[in-house]
Amino acid sequence: MFPFFLTAKTIPDAWFQLIYNLFDNAYAQKIQKGSFENEQRRLQYPGIAVYIEHPYYDMVPTIPPNSGIPAPTTKEYIEDYFVNYLMNPELAENETYRYSSRIHHPMPKGGTQFERVIEILRETPLTNQAVIEIATPLDLDICCGKDGKLDPPCLRLLDFKVIPVDDELMLTVSAYFRSWDLWAGFPTNLGGIELLKQFVASETSLKNGPIYAYSAGAHIYGYQEQIARLRTLRINK
Repeated sequence: MFPFFLTAKTIPDAWFQLIYNLFDNAYAQKIQKGSFENEQRRLQYPGIAVYIEHPYYDMVPTIPPNSGIPAPTTKEYIEDYFVNYLMNPELAENETYRYSSRIHHPMPKGGTQFERVIEILRETPLTNQAVIEIATPLDLDICCGKDGKLDPPCLRLLDFKVIPVDDELMLTVSAYFRSWDLWAGFPTNLGGIELLKQFVASETSLKNGPIYAYSAGAHIYGYQEQIARLRTLRINK
């Protein structure tokens, strides 16, 4: 099966296109491990590569009024996600990790991984080394969710790149997710990552640019299929 390639203007544009095209490009997968283990199925792309030109213009998908379809996210939820799950490394009780605890992981020579990447981008913006690692090899054995089951991070890395464009240095970020809930996770995750990129751009005096996103496990769950079909008018006949 071929991966699905997508060019979009905004995060909601990318979200809608992915949900709309899912029904023609996905395969059904019984969940043997992970969220809803042995309870649900996924409709999953074999792979996606997404380019979002203006992720800063809009982040929240539009839901038609009076449609009865629950909103996948909100501006407030995205902002809370950015603050608490991408910037605040403090763990709650029974949490083994947050993305933020990995992003802001202490470094052997002082500071955090996030601070080191900002330092690299300030000093040598045209680099291929400004990568934030979220996952570690140990996650396969020790990284558990709140239910006590193994649940390695879905977000694996954030790769910051600076591209010269019209005599300006433009900051981009590439995100890779091993598994990705397209309905609710996609807009919240990318909205938060966009806010993180904006922060990095301000700290490094770089122009804020596009997002590239990749996954070999982008999906919706079986319980989301009906509302996804309603939102895209892809009613199952």
